[in-house]
This record gives sequence, structure tokens and C-alpha cells, in this order.
Amino acid sequence: KKQPLTNEIIEITGEKKETWIGIAPFAQYVSKMYPIGLMEKVIAEISNTKSSKILLFGGGQKEVDILEKLAAKYPNTINVAGKIKLKQELILISNLDKMLSMDSGNAHFSAMLGINTFTIWGITHPFTGFAPFSQPFENAILPDLKKYPNIPCSIYGNKVCQGYDDVMRSISPQTIVQKILN
Repeated sequence: KKQPLTNEIIEITGEKKETWIGIAPFAQYVSKMYPIGLMEKVIAEISNTKSSKILLFGGGQKEVDILEKLAAKYPNTINVAGKIKLKQELILISNLDKMLSMDSGNAHFSAMLGINTFTIWGITHPFTGFAPFSQPFENAILPDLKKYPNIPCSIYGNKVCQGYDDVMRSISPQTIVQKILN
């Protein structure tokens, strides 16, 4: 169930009047992260949709700094990282309409809260047992498996197969935007 938004959250997000799309662009390992330059293209395109508001999630000062810069560049985009505690973040996530996340904790938080969760996979794969709970396979955005046939070449994302450093670049920003907006 959606949890009531607190005044502290509403001060950051404003009242909910449009589709809220959460984006959590970071993961523990670089091999599980969509390149931030490409993610910026995704954010830029979605932010032009007047019926949508993007809420950026992350943690740690480095991520907060990156997300602040992104939020400042694009309309309808707000960074919530570093502004609220985890309990409030979960309340906020319960009010999202969609979440775009890497193969990371935010995908699992949103899925467990019943949010339509889209995940981007690099050298890992949802079939290894780490797909977000009760999400359709169609919500998994995979790299080019013909070009990278050894995926998954890591279960946790901590080891990269030789020649698989750019696996995430085989996913176009347009592919992600189409999945999110359709």
C-alpha cells in the first residue's frame, strides 16, 4: 500500500500531480551500472514529458553530487538522495508509479513495495535468481546477448569477463525510455 507522504517529503517533491518515475542509477560495482552519460540521455528525454516527474535516488556524497548536477539540468527532475532517511525513502518509493534501477537494492525495495520496477542488467542476468520480486521478465533491460553470449559472466557483478567492459553500452537510451514510457 502507498504510505502517506510526510510533510518533509512533500517539501522536496511537491504534491503528486503527475506520474512519478524513480531512477536509481548506481550500483555497488561499475559492471552493474549503466554509464552515467547514457543515463543522462534517458533522464533528459523523460524529463521533457510534462506528465512525468523524475525522482533521483542514490547514497553517499559522490552520488549526491552527481545527482544534484543532473537534477539542476533537467526540468521535472528532483534529487532526493541525501535529503531524507531510509524510512522516508521507502515511503516515497511506495508512491512511485515506476522505478528504473540497476541490478541493485533500490530495485528490490521498489519491487517489494509493489512498484512497477524496470532493471538494467550488465554482466549479470535476472535468471541467476536476483530478479526483483514479482516483476515481469519484460521489465528486465538486457544488453546485446548476441554480442555478449557469456552473460551472466558474473553472479554478483564483482568480476568482469575479458572483453565485457562495455556491455552496458549495447543498451541504447532510447530502448530504456521506450520501456519506461510505454
